[in-house]
Amino acid sequence: MTQTSAASAETERATATTGPTGDGWECSPHYSDQRAQVRYEDVGDWFHVMDGVSDGHSAVAQWETIDPQNRVTRWGFIYNADGSATTRFKNKDFAESDDIRFRACLGHWSTKLIDAGTCAVWRTLGT
Repeated sequence: MTQTSAASAETERATATTGPTGDGWECSPHYSDQRAQVRYEDVGDWFHVMDGVSDGHSAVAQWETIDPQNRVTRWGFIYNADGSATTRFKNKDFAESDDIRFRACLGHWSTKLIDAGTCAVWRTLGT
């Protein structure tokens, strides 16, 4: 396991049970067994975090914003700690000039830890 740094990362719990509707959602790569899935909607900067399997883990969105000089400007983790077969939403506010990259991971909300080796590959979206 690797520990997230609360001092520099934005570590939050997704609690909203509804989010925007529409066809603008972009998906991260996810596990073939659907253990976790993360989607991002750039209109309003919403994350959708789905926990698909009862396995004792929280589904986690790991995200970063990247400025035009390719520097990480913000980063964080959004946990869905409400159990299997749940989808939770979290609204953020990102700079319009920054790109966003995100991926699905498995972790534990109680300890704020991500399980090493569980993250999917990054998905990057330009602005």
